[in-house]
Amino acid sequence: MAQLTLENVSKRYGDTVALAATDLTVKDGEFLTLLGPSGCGKTTTLRIVAGFVAPDAGRVAIDGQDVTLAPPRLRHVGMVFQDYALFPHMTVAENIAFGLQERRTPRAKISTRVDEMLSLVQLEALAHRHPAQLSGGQQQRVALARALAHPPRLLLMDEPFSALDARLREGLRTELRRIQRSLGITTLFITHDRQEAMALSDTIGVMQAGRIEQHGTPQEIYTQPKTRFIADFIGPVNVLDVPVYQRTHGPLEIDASEIGVRPENVGLFGRAEAPSHGLQLQGTVLSSSYHGNEIHVLVDIGSSVWTVHLPARTEPPTGEVVLTWAIEDTLRF
Repeated sequence: MAQLTLENVSKRYGDTVALAATDLTVKDGEFLTLLGPSGCGKTTTLRIVAGFVAPDAGRVAIDGQDVTLAPPRLRHVGMVFQDYALFPHMTVAENIAFGLQERRTPRAKISTRVDEMLSLVQLEALAHRHPAQLSGGQQQRVALARALAHPPRLLLMDEPFSALDARLREGLRTELRRIQRSLGITTLFITHDRQEAMALSDTIGVMQAGRIEQHGTPQEIYTQPKTRFIADFIGPVNVLDVPVYQRTHGPLEIDASEIGVRPENVGLFGRAEAPSHGLQLQGTVLSSSYHGNEIHVLVDIGSSVWTVHLPARTEPPTGEVVLTWAIEDTLRF
């Protein structure tokens, strides 16, 4: 497979910065996801890697080979789009074979490779159907098989599951991760869905306004977010303004700062039952709602409303309550 490297890569459209100067490495065999809201620069980054968009500055390298100015066909990457882009007049097998035929691969090798891909995506029984006869999930698996048929150095995926319903997306995530791991293929994946990013990725790059604000493992991004934006985007968080005291050369100065706590890390007690340890806030329960494996409780703490996630079999307190959490669970922005 291959390692992907971006060095100081940037792109502007008029006065709009689509991608600020960016350094990024996707290691050999790694599954890296660029996560962020619409317009943050993640698709621009992927299209620069694919060769569909030329950067204004910087260098793109695959396994040390400079491909910054190389056309897409010479980069040997596989691409999977949101809209599948299958040929409607071709069967499943013919769609998978198309790229191999374009490269004038011998017919016997094409037949063998198509069979391998059908087995990989578990569509052997549908080889002779046309795209219109397939479900959305089946079509996306055909698109993936076609991208992998001529073994690419990189697999690039641009929000491939966003048009599918939630249950189907979850199943395809599992399939994609199985396939990616079995092949060991270096993968750059684009999504705005945090659950998708957390479930699939070895590492995540969270993007905003054309910049990668944090790059790390899913656990690092979730438990050690560097900014309030990242904390909010990667999962629910309760935020509290706190005073910060500092002394320079003069009198003691007071500044404002923010800390955060994930809802699942907050304990909730009636005031008479509250423990004496940990950090604490007082509040009033506004409501509670059942969410299958959790109960979500809204608590008014005066300056804002916090959410507390309790196990489903818990009987949540009502009225005046104390919220507690461990100091090590405090997020600092």
